Amino acid sequence: MSEFIKLKLENASLGEIAELALKAIDPNPPAKKTIDVKDVSGNSGAKTYICSIDDVPKCIVKVSSSKSIMSSHPITQKRVSIATEVLRSKNIAPPIISKGIDFHIERSAGVSVMQDFFHFNDELAPPHKVAQVLAKLHSTPTKWYDQLRAEFLNGDKFLSSALHRVPLHAPFWCLPWSGIDTKMPVLGVGNPDPAIAKKVFDLGIQTGVYEKVMRCEAFYPTSEAAKRQVVVHNDFKPDNLLYDPDTNKLTVIDYDLVQVGAAVMDFGLPYMMWLGSRFTDFTYRRDFIKSYLNYSDLPTDEKSVRDMMVDCEINTIVAFPGLLANIYDAEIPLLRGVDHPTARSGYIAQSAAASPTGLEIVDLLAEAVSKVKSNADLITSSLEEGLVVTIFKNKGLGSDLLYSWLKEMQKNNMLRLFGIAETDEAELFVSKHAKKKN
Repeated sequence: MSEFIKLKLENASLGEIAELALKAIDPNPPAKKTIDVKDVSGNSGAKTYICSIDDVPKCIVKVSSSKSIMSSHPITQKRVSIATEVLRSKNIAPPIISKGIDFHIERSAGVSVMQDFFHFNDELAPPHKVAQVLAKLHSTPTKWYDQLRAEFLNGDKFLSSALHRVPLHAPFWCLPWSGIDTKMPVLGVGNPDPAIAKKVFDLGIQTGVYEKVMRCEAFYPTSEAAKRQVVVHNDFKPDNLLYDPDTNKLTVIDYDLVQVGAAVMDFGLPYMMWLGSRFTDFTYRRDFIKSYLNYSDLPTDEKSVRDMMVDCEINTIVAFPGLLANIYDAEIPLLRGVDHPTARSGYIAQSAAASPTGLEIVDLLAEAVSKVKSNADLITSSLEEGLVVTIFKNKGLGSDLLYSWLKEMQKNNMLRLFGIAETDEAELFVSKHAKKKN
């Protein structure tokens, strides 16, 4: 049973965090005992501190923020709370030591497995072990999510009607991308305030572009492995895994985006952030997917592995953060041609003369995906070099309009997640910051 403390930490100093963390792990610490605190917060609005003694992590302090998209809605708070309880009951998440009004302290599951932001330390987290812990996460019970899904659908007549006919493996169910649970998609550029996120959601509905994505079957996964309903982490990357030297096991942390959805949702981001063609070769990715399927007790024959890999590549278009995501710096692709609150002044993205518009981009990308699916050579190219890279290298696969938009995105450095540099003269498909350090 974790201890509850009537205390708030939203504006606490590092010294105050350290004092509370030390008492949490040792109620009667020696007078000279100290604990080091490192702020490792991301852009979600919440604050995360790793607390260590003699360079060994002992606990993690997580402080919510009243101004954050991630903690400003009761459904979000309820989802994260229930999800972490379920994960802890299955020994996937570390136990909580103590709680407060706006924070909790959980026992550390070990040391970071990051080599850098885009790479795992292969000694602490070899590929097969990373695949194993992802498969374990995906084996967690999912029934807890049914009531939550019903709650956010019943709260909106349009979504209740529109999504009633959309299969659960459709990418639009991905919450950080679509925001259908809170009507506030998670945005980039530091996660703007909830009012801006709400405006983005409303524009998506008003323009019809959200409904178009909902019903776009070209983006749906087709393999049974990818379509499975599992507990999805939604932010599965090197800085969210820890290694316990006592047990030699890996533990996933940071559950702000956890939901239940299609298994493929947990591969779109890795295929851009650490598992994609910028960082690994085809053999590495094939072996990783095969290991994941094996640990998931699923078929691992060549066709099953290849089909899953195709679904993973397609998911880079519609995942969070994919090609159609809400997080780009100069525009939200789905709202292109509409004056939307995150578009920078002077960019064509917010002009009524923008071509293609967001609605057209969905059709153009769907057509490109369909062309890839029907051509064995394009499938091979996508698996070896990346789907978006293949579309880019082949100049939109025959669509001048799609290619012109991709070139504009390239110029604005908005294809960097896919390893496409700003200029053709640069190392086009391997960004400098993505190179593995020796």
